[in-house]
Amino acid sequence: MPRGDDEPFTSPLFREAMARFDHTRRHVILEPGPISPGILTLLQGKRCRLVVADAAAALSELSGKSSERETLLHQMGPLINDNDNEKIDTVLCWDLLNYLSLPLIEVFTARLAALMSPAGMVHTYIHSAHSSMPHYPQRYAVLGEDRVACMNQDPAGRKTPRYSYGDLDKHATGLQVARSMLLRNGIQEYLLRVHRAKTAQGSRR
Repeated sequence: MPRGDDEPFTSPLFREAMARFDHTRRHVILEPGPISPGILTLLQGKRCRLVVADAAAALSELSGKSSERETLLHQMGPLINDNDNEKIDTVLCWDLLNYLSLPLIEVFTARLAALMSPAGMVHTYIHSAHSSMPHYPQRYAVLGEDRVACMNQDPAGRKTPRYSYGDLDKHATGLQVARSMLLRNGIQEYLLRVHRAKTAQGSRR
């Protein structure tokens, strides 16, 4: 990872995703990877439940094992469970999608969409400006309402897939791109929202 990418940076769409929470109802947040340092402080005083799947490494490993939809669906279930049927309002993927193949992104996002509320949002970072990235999904620390830092600081050693806006809009089953923003460190920041029509289409496949 080029020098400077591990420095704290402003993340406007992260702030937008988290600013939707109020005190009128309970909100459920899913982190598919490990818990992000600082996230509990940010949520303090809000009616939120944080669900930590800690499955980023296992999800990344699935990318090279199979491209068969049914096989991936079967393997996805234990990694991202239904959380007692409580609908998820926000998913914090951080840079996980960079480490998933397109067939796996289709299955992963379909699984998320099936568990999310109608107004649910997914926040993610896509490494778009560099040809290489760390070997494994990175861990991010929340420093404030719109300040984030990459904690792992692993050296780059893996080819970046450079997924585009079109890739995500096409392969994010049950979701669609709501907003996108290029950050100064070369990360493309995205918010995806639940797309009812695509969710219904994905459930029929």
